[in-house]
Amino acid sequence: MKRRIGLVGAIALGLGLITAGTAEAAPRAADTPQATDTIYAPQDFVEALSDTRATGHYEVEGTGLRIWTDGTPSSASTNKVAEYVATSTPLARVGEPSLDYTGTTGTTPPGFQLVVDFDGNGTRDGILVGERVYNGDWWVNGAAAGFVKAGAPVTGGGSGTQWHGTLDQWRANFPAANVVAFGFSLGSGVQGDGVLDAINFAGTRYTFAETVTLESKNECKNGGWATSTDPVFRNQGECVSSFARTKD
Repeated sequence: MKRRIGLVGAIALGLGLITAGTAEAAPRAADTPQATDTIYAPQDFVEALSDTRATGHYEVEGTGLRIWTDGTPSSASTNKVAEYVATSTPLARVGEPSLDYTGTTGTTPPGFQLVVDFDGNGTRDGILVGERVYNGDWWVNGAAAGFVKAGAPVTGGGSGTQWHGTLDQWRANFPAANVVAFGFSLGSGVQGDGVLDAINFAGTRYTFAETVTLESKNECKNGGWATSTDPVFRNQGECVSSFARTKD
């Protein structure tokens, strides 16, 4: 299915970037998502939320996304790949999100990231991080709003930060919470290489494809207009017309 997942980019305007710490893969949900969709990279990633640093990289491989870091231990702070896709989904409806990941080097898989507006007022307040090592216990990042930390299901050690709990517990404590972006993070400081085969979120399994942008009106012909993802055209005529100003 070709559609612009990242069109809700307005969430990224005028709001400070919230960062999360080292992350690992979230547990797989017990039920298999029924719907499928495609994330076009980098088109569908919210630029203002991106935290892919100097020695962190990603590229589409088949229907997966290879993510890797190649910095030395001395450049650990730049070893990070983190990207997000815009959404507007109540936390109550996201289920138990998970990542399908095949690692090739390194021992730490990426973690699931949920950028959340906890009080439903349109402002993102923190990032919930799901790491495999914590077995379904999701922690909120240290830069989260004070009221989020104060309302955390559990306060104390034993997770990525001292503010944590299961998603069901977070949902109970913040019934108005809305997820404004979902994504992944490998790092920071992690040295690793692997393929993110899919993101499972709110009943949909997302795989990956490269962004396709046509470069001339001739590429619109013979069905070429239908391959464009940035922008998406309704027909060949609309595609050809888009190049009228360039006189190509």
